[in-house]
Amino acid sequence: SIALLGVQLVLSQRLQLVLDQTPLEAGLSLVPLSAAAFIVGPIAGRYLQRVGSTRAIVLSLPLTGAGTFLSAYSMDAPLPVQFIGFVLIGAGIGIGMTAASSAIMSNALPERAGMAASIEEVSYELGGTLGVALMGSAMSVAYTAAMILPADLDRLPITVRDSLDEALLVAETLPEDKAAQLVSIGKAAF
Repeated sequence: SIALLGVQLVLSQRLQLVLDQTPLEAGLSLVPLSAAAFIVGPIAGRYLQRVGSTRAIVLSLPLTGAGTFLSAYSMDAPLPVQFIGFVLIGAGIGIGMTAASSAIMSNALPERAGMAASIEEVSYELGGTLGVALMGSAMSVAYTAAMILPADLDRLPITVRDSLDEALLVAETLPEDKAAQLVSIGKAAF
């Protein structure tokens, strides 16, 4: 959950702020990830008795990793190429989450099933919250470190180094050539 929500945070911001997609377009671009998890999860559940939860989880990790690797190294490729990476991530997550959930619930005593389910749900929610906080912080630190302005843009407000959102807002107040330069530097830093 930490990785999933953290990566979705970064991807959605990249799609909107760097690739200039609308929120709807960015959401639609991420549909393959969720759709793959939605489709593969029940299929994994059907074969879980034969394969076992441990093997399924172990299988899901390289699948998710391959999708993440492909997505990371195809960032400049057309979106259909990136979709393949998103589908692999979603498929890996669908398998892993199904297997993990099955392992949690099948190992709980029947009278403690409600408790096990609530702990499982809280762990997903906590993981998602931590993912957004940790990945958001890491993204902010990396952006600030990479945001190096040339001397002719050095007198801009310090907020342009805080986030790409801020740099884009400041760029709207600049002359066209300076705005284009700031937007280009900000997008590259992101």
